[in-house]
Amino acid sequence: MPEPGPDAAEAKGGREIPFASTIAGLKERAAQVTEDKKMSGDLLFMTTYMASLALANASRPEIFAFAANRNEYISSRYIAKVDMFVKKWGYSYSESLSIVAERVKNPILQSMLNRYANSIDSGVPDDDFLKNELATVRSVYRSQVEQGLELVQKWGDAYIAMLLSGTVIGVTLMISIAIYSPTGMESTLNMAYGIILAISFFGNLLMYQSAPDDSKTHGLINRASKEQQTIRSMERIIIPLTIAGIIILALLGVSAGVIYLLIGILLAPLGLIGFIDDANITLRDNDFSVFIRSFGAVMGGQGTTAVYALNTIDRKSLTALEPLVNSVYSKMNLGLDTKQVWDKFIGESGSNYIYKYLNIYLDTVTLGGPPEPIGNLVGASVLEQTLLREKKDMRARSFIILLLAMHIAMIAIFVALYRIMVVLTGSVTSMMSQFTNQSASMGASSMGGVSANQVLGGGLGMFTNFPEKEMGAFVVICLTIITASNIIAARVVGGGDRYMFYLYGAIFCLLTGLVLIITPIGVGLFFSPEGLTQMAAGG
Repeated sequence: MPEPGPDAAEAKGGREIPFASTIAGLKERAAQVTEDKKMSGDLLFMTTYMASLALANASRPEIFAFAANRNEYISSRYIAKVDMFVKKWGYSYSESLSIVAERVKNPILQSMLNRYANSIDSGVPDDDFLKNELATVRSVYRSQVEQGLELVQKWGDAYIAMLLSGTVIGVTLMISIAIYSPTGMESTLNMAYGIILAISFFGNLLMYQSAPDDSKTHGLINRASKEQQTIRSMERIIIPLTIAGIIILALLGVSAGVIYLLIGILLAPLGLIGFIDDANITLRDNDFSVFIRSFGAVMGGQGTTAVYALNTIDRKSLTALEPLVNSVYSKMNLGLDTKQVWDKFIGESGSNYIYKYLNIYLDTVTLGGPPEPIGNLVGASVLEQTLLREKKDMRARSFIILLLAMHIAMIAIFVALYRIMVVLTGSVTSMMSQFTNQSASMGASSMGGVSANQVLGGGLGMFTNFPEKEMGAFVVICLTIITASNIIAARVVGGGDRYMFYLYGAIFCLLTGLVLIITPIGVGLFFSPEGLTQMAAGG
């Protein structure tokens, strides 16, 4: 029997769009990187589901058919291909698994499919294979997360060190321009922009590839937690207002420090609500492992319905989940539709783990599976991921604290040296102007032909042509690049939903704005034109 052809026929004839193959290749590469990041966790969901189906005594066709219909899993489309090759092309499951494995680019999924094909050829029952495979997938997932955390720690330290080096390079170029006053300084400034941008881009890219994927929110459109609903409503107003405020203030010539403070203040409510939702989801996921085990144990041990089991379990021990579980019990006790009640529970939890694992439990128990073994199996998978999340969060907190401190230092170095240059230039220009006026009033002959540059020193004379306006724009652009890069870095390492960008954006923009406003005041206390003039006169 011939092997099935490709899924989509290639178009023939016609002219090729310029760079179409390059763009398609980049898109394919980006999609593959994203899929590889998510695959180990996704495969844990899928294997848990298939093992639960096996516990429910589902046949092999049922296992593949149900797994193929779980569109929330990335790996489901590969299982769907296996199911299609069996039902439409007449292949055996072993042959279909081998065919799909040959075309899969992800090594973890490819290995899993090949092992499944070999077990079928060897006559191993599906429930035995899936039970052992689940343990293997958990071990692989744990190993990948731990390796990713080590890599993120190393790349994070390298990112901070390299970005600090880029800051030093930018400051050095600024001082060089002040000393030598080159005519074509645009190329020098562009070089500084390029260096900082390159460090930011490649540093964040390497951390993104290394960071373990941990999608906390379920991403459902029609249902969400209260905090997520609030963010969706508020961001429709705050984001356009923030963009409009930036444009208006920039056109009015308001200082960059005030603009950064405005951005931070406007994003702060979204970030704070997002932080609360992120913390609540973490607590709910920690409680869910205990809940699903207890729920399955009561349903299986006593042979009761879900309503009685919810009434029997100790709901007070579920600190974060208690309000949601009480709501489910009240609605079920009133005789409302069970599926709608659980869907509302999933939506209000806001959690990706609860969305995936509760559906696994409900589906397999509905098929007639034993609640207690399925609850223990699902609870073990949840516990594995929540424990690794705690380790990841601990590493992320240490990185973000270090990043905040270094961000303040980098911004302060830029602003302080710029202000020192401005004050020094103003002082030197003022002193030379005074000397010129005095020499003009006293007569050139009485001064013995001595110039102002000779009196003040040749070194100070070099600071009379400092391009303050251009350097001010240079500092603001560099600070914008550094601030944006650090926001992305914090989100990449810290994880969470997209609303965490609001939190980190508010924090880093507030810090940048405060440094831009406070640092010039501090510099003015130690470096003032009057003080430098008096020092020169006294010397």
